[in-house]
Amino acid sequence: MLVDGDDHNEPVADAVRGILDGHIVMERAIAERGRYPAINILKSISRTMPRAAEAAYLPAINRARQVMATYADMEELIRLGAYRTGSSAEVDEAIVLHKPLEAFLSQLKEESTSMAEGYQRLEQILQGQQPDQA
Repeated sequence: MLVDGDDHNEPVADAVRGILDGHIVMERAIAERGRYPAINILKSISRTMPRAAEAAYLPAINRARQVMATYADMEELIRLGAYRTGSSAEVDEAIVLHKPLEAFLSQLKEESTSMAEGYQRLEQILQGQQPDQA
């Protein structure tokens, strides 16, 4: 369902979200930054994802969401320069992993990655390693 003007609290959109097993939220601001697909991972929800993803990769998926949420919570302070490095190990990690995670979430039209490769790349990023390029 396409929501006009990004109003996700519009009554019909709210009702549909409650009925569906999940929803993908795409945001104009993400597209404006040049990341495609412009999916907001933190606002997108799937009740079936824990059963759809391999159990071995659920910790990596949950950790990536946690890191992204930490960055999102502090993003304005980081952008304004008000956050001081060393104040929080979690925020410091989120800052270091932000660009690699954003790059991981970007995909060109002609790109293709298997689920297993994607999970492996995500785990590498979360371990602070440079992901192998296919």
